[in-house]
Amino acid sequence: MTLVVVGVSHKTAGVELRGKLAVPADRLRADLSRLLANDEVSEAVVLSTCNRTEAYAVVLAAPKGVRAIVETLRRNAGLDADGVRELDRALVVKQGPGAVEHLFRVVSSLDSLVLGEAQIIGQVRRAFAAAEDAGAVGETTRRLFRSALEVGKRVREETAIGERPVSVSTAAVQLAERALGELRGRRALVVGTGEMGLLALSYLEERGVSDIVVANRTFERAEEAAARVGGTPAMLDELGERLAQADLVVACAGGEDVLIARDALARAVEARGADASPIVVVDVGLPRTVDPACADVAGAVCFDLDDLDAAMAENARSRAAESVRAEALVARQTDAFLAWMQERDVIPTVKQMHGKARGVCASEAARAAKALAALHGVETSEEERAVLEALASAVAKKLLHGPAARLRKQAGDPDAYRYTEAARYLFGLDAYPQGFSCRSDEGRTCRLVSGSACARHGGDACPHHREERSCIV
Repeated sequence: MTLVVVGVSHKTAGVELRGKLAVPADRLRADLSRLLANDEVSEAVVLSTCNRTEAYAVVLAAPKGVRAIVETLRRNAGLDADGVRELDRALVVKQGPGAVEHLFRVVSSLDSLVLGEAQIIGQVRRAFAAAEDAGAVGETTRRLFRSALEVGKRVREETAIGERPVSVSTAAVQLAERALGELRGRRALVVGTGEMGLLALSYLEERGVSDIVVANRTFERAEEAAARVGGTPAMLDELGERLAQADLVVACAGGEDVLIARDALARAVEARGADASPIVVVDVGLPRTVDPACADVAGAVCFDLDDLDAAMAENARSRAAESVRAEALVARQTDAFLAWMQERDVIPTVKQMHGKARGVCASEAARAAKALAALHGVETSEEERAVLEALASAVAKKLLHGPAARLRKQAGDPDAYRYTEAARYLFGLDAYPQGFSCRSDEGRTCRLVSGSACARHGGDACPHHREERSCIV
C-alpha cells in the first residue's frame, strides 16, 4: 500500500485548467465513488478549491494507482486532447513522505497563493468530512487528515503567519484598491454569497465602502449577506444595471455559467459616461464568473486568480520569517507521522518476508527430496523430507533474522521508511521501488533560503538555496 497525492495547483496550472478540474460539493461523492471503483485505490480524499484540485489516496502500487487517479481526473473534467496534454504537463505526483509533507504544508497555508491565508484549514476539514461521509476514508487517510488539521491549527497558534489574515477574497480587494486608490466612498458590487463573497464583504466594509450591492442566484442569500454590511440585495438578472453603478466588482459566484459577459460590461462602461472612473472587475470565481474577453473592454480594468500571484508577492515577503518557523513545525510533525507509518508497516513487512521465505523453503526442500530420490533410486521418507524442510527453514530464519531485527529497531526513526521500502523491493514484496515525485522533487524538499536554519538538517545552515532537492542525506 502506498500513500500518494495527485493533482494540480496555482503553481502548475492556469485558472482555465483549474476550473475544468474543480469538483463542486454536489459532485464530490460521485467522484470519490469513481476513484474507489478502481481496484488500485482503497482510500481517497479529494481537496478542490479555487487554487487546487488534489486527490490524496492509498493505492496498491504507485504506478498503477497514479494512472487510475489521473484517468479519473481526465474523465471527470471532460478534457479534449489539448486539455489532456495540458493536464499532463501540470500534474504533480508525490508519494510516501512527499505526500505527507505536501498536505501538511497545504493545510498550514505554506503552499497557498496567499501565504498565511485562513480559508485553507476549513477547506481541508470539509474535504475530509465529505470523504468520511462517502465512506472513502480508511485508517491511513483518517490519521493523515486528522494530523494535518492539528498541524494547521498549531501553525496558526504558534507562529504569526496568520496575523492580519489575508484570503483570496481580501487579496482581491487589495488589488482593486491599488487600481482605484482610496476605496472609501466607492460603490461596490459583490457577485456570490459563498465563503469568498462573505469575506470580501467584510473587508470592503473595513476599507470604508458603505454602498455595497450583493447579487446572488437566490434572493434570500443575497438579502442575508447584504444585511451584514448594510448593503442592498439583488438578483443575478439585475447585473447589467448594477454593473453600471459600481466602481468595483468582486465576482466569486463560480458555477458552470459565465455571469458577466463582455457585452454587458461594455454597455455598463458606456452608461457610466466618458468622465467616469474605470470599473475594476476582480474575478476570483472558479470556474470563471467573468468572461475573459472583458479584459478587452476600454474603461474597465479586469483581474483574475492568475493576477493575484504577482500581486501578493509582497505579502509572501512580509511573512517569510514566520514561514521558516512554520516549515520547521511541519517538518517535525511530518517526522512524527512517518514514524507512525513506519511502526505500522514494519510488522506486516517482516511477516511477508518470512511468508515468502517459507514458500521458497517448501519448494526447495521438495526439489531436494526429488533429487535425492533420483540419486538413490529410492523414494525419500517422510522423516528425510522433514529434515530437509527443517534445514531450509533454519537457513532462511538465520538469514532473515538480521534484516528483520534492524527493521524493528529502526521503526521509531522517521526516516526508517527507506529501510522498509528497500526491504519490500529487494524481497520482491513490491513490484517497484517507491519514488517520491514526477516533478524533480524527491519528496521532502527544503524551501528555506541559503544560510537559514534548516529543519531537515537539525538546525544547520541549508545548502540548497531553495532548490527542489531533498534535505534527507
